[in-house]
Amino acid sequence: MTTQYYVACSLDGFIADRDNSIDWLLQFGFEEFGAHYERFLAGIGAVVMGADTYQFLLDDASGWGYTMPAWVLTHREMPGIDGADIRFAQGPIAEVHAAAVAAAGDKQVWVIGGGNVAAQFADAGLLDELLVTIMPIALGAGRPLLPLASTTALTATGTTPFPGGAIELRYRVGRG
Repeated sequence: MTTQYYVACSLDGFIADRDNSIDWLLQFGFEEFGAHYERFLAGIGAVVMGADTYQFLLDDASGWGYTMPAWVLTHREMPGIDGADIRFAQGPIAEVHAAAVAAAGDKQVWVIGGGNVAAQFADAGLLDELLVTIMPIALGAGRPLLPLASTTALTATGTTPFPGGAIELRYRVGRG
């Protein structure tokens, strides 16, 4: 079992633009990445996300697409989704991680985002892998990919190029 941060970002390291929008990402479509994403998703047993990511998914017209348990890190009241296993949490990230790992069984835990949530996992030594798809676009500013509190060593473990110019970079997160 590993805890993974699987995300797309701009070439200059942003997951959302100045307006906290991912419209820039949606222009690339799903067709090129769909099979790759579906293979990834088949190995996921639990997801963890922040309140902004959850709100984006609530507002998205395609609706909630996850069948596995989900943790939403938030300090505010948020609506649930009928039929979805969503757990709203606050407090120590290690407790959320332990619960997600237990729920995931022999599958992976996906830290969906945002970058601050992934950074909390990494800073606590609970993030095992980064799977970052670099999109062929520069945003200039926005929400950073991984705003860490300290330097974190990474070991490259693979790449996946896509025909439209995007490339997935895969890293193991160092410890200590």
